[in-house]
Amino acid sequence: MFSRFQKIYFLILCFAAVLFTLPSYAKDRVYETDVVVVGVGGAGVSAAVSAAESGARVIAIEKQEIPGGSSNFAEGLFAVDTDQQRQEFIDLTAEEAYRVSMEFNQSYRVNPALVRMYLKESTRTIKWLEKQGVKFKVFRMSAEEPKVWHLVEDYGNAHHGAALIARMVERANELGVKIMYSTPGKKLIYKDGVVKGVEAEDSRGNRVIINAKAVILATGGFPDSKEKIAAWTPFDPSKVEAFVNLNKTGDGIDMATQAGADTVGFGLMLHPAIKDKGIPLIGNLVGMSWEPNLWVNKYGDRFIDETIVHNFALAGNAIEAQRDSFVWSVFDENTIKYVEQEGSRTGVGVLVPVMTKMLNLRKEIKAAVDAGSEKVVTAKTLDELAAKMKVDPARFKASVAKFNMIKEKNLDPDFTRNPATVIPVSSSDYYAIKVQPYFFVTLGGARVTPALEVTDAQDKVIKGLYAAGCDAGGQYGRTYTLWASGSAYSFAATSGRISGVKAAEYIKSVK
Repeated sequence: MFSRFQKIYFLILCFAAVLFTLPSYAKDRVYETDVVVVGVGGAGVSAAVSAAESGARVIAIEKQEIPGGSSNFAEGLFAVDTDQQRQEFIDLTAEEAYRVSMEFNQSYRVNPALVRMYLKESTRTIKWLEKQGVKFKVFRMSAEEPKVWHLVEDYGNAHHGAALIARMVERANELGVKIMYSTPGKKLIYKDGVVKGVEAEDSRGNRVIINAKAVILATGGFPDSKEKIAAWTPFDPSKVEAFVNLNKTGDGIDMATQAGADTVGFGLMLHPAIKDKGIPLIGNLVGMSWEPNLWVNKYGDRFIDETIVHNFALAGNAIEAQRDSFVWSVFDENTIKYVEQEGSRTGVGVLVPVMTKMLNLRKEIKAAVDAGSEKVVTAKTLDELAAKMKVDPARFKASVAKFNMIKEKNLDPDFTRNPATVIPVSSSDYYAIKVQPYFFVTLGGARVTPALEVTDAQDKVIKGLYAAGCDAGGQYGRTYTLWASGSAYSFAATSGRISGVKAAEYIKSVK
């Protein structure tokens, strides 16, 4: 028999065991600050630094475990009238960039004041980032555009966009910004027509309440939400997809619309690419998807001057517009020898620079074929190649013959391609890769003023709410302005910088 003491002790142990198995309910974590920034990518970190420099107390929350998002994969920023350009006697003005950008954007189907602002402010943004410790060198993206791309130089072990993020996060810490990772924003605290903070969630699912006088949304758009791409853009998410998945699902835009924000300008920054089993993410095959080889659609018909690929955004649009949204890029042994010896003709930014010798191309083709990829096919005859491509052999062979005649006749009667750019498809070893439209980032978001204030459907400012980077809309039409190469990253940094200043000014007015 148990003694009375043993019975009491046993009951205590049982009670403790029950308590241990019950779920724990932590108290809400509550913070007070001046400005809360939702997202710590290029736009968010710029906003956090800018607001802190302007004297505001700042908390920044980030959905992921690390900062940067898609900015880590970017390479450079658009800008005009910079020291780097003046050193090379490049005299492009913000006014000229504005005129071209507006014409490019589908007959002014954008917010002209917003476009004018970010192009004009690009000069100050580069200078401001340099003061933060970010360094640049000017570069030309392609033959289709001026030398406006300011590549971010290395910082420590980080390269390009990741280098900017590394230094700016470091700068934010120096200024006392509190950055909370694995803490996605869930909804705005919105009372009496004024935004007064953000509700978020920590990694354990506990609620995080951040009371603030101003909120800046910078979550990076919605590239990983097929539902939003289908609902908000003209594109079919079964035919286009993000090249790199970063769990960006439109959180910032959702929060804005829940507070009554209007939206504008939804689209995608399309580009050609090839992804499949056995194919490296960034390699020679991806480089070949940007080469101006013969392009045919699903029927085997040539349909465009293939040098359109020098402008990746327009090339992406052209591919997406084809039936079933793909093309076959066709080349032969002569083309392979050319890119091995002379290098790429287009390149893929600075990841695969122009004139990069594609010495791994044969190896990558074999690896893809061995892995069972149906997007990379090889053949000894055009009939065999057509069969593997599943295109009409007669139409395909006619397209090849016409393509080769461009070089022979020194004329492209169909699409006016410069004959000097053509490498005929005429050897006994043939190749084709299936090129599809992917996208880097989404375009469009909350409608904003040039001060990055979010507005509603009556164009009234929602007090205390700002949007930056890919959470803001109105700077592009349906497509990306590649002529102003790096404009998305430039807009992110510029809109972040200005929204931080404006938010700091606003909170002083409501004290």
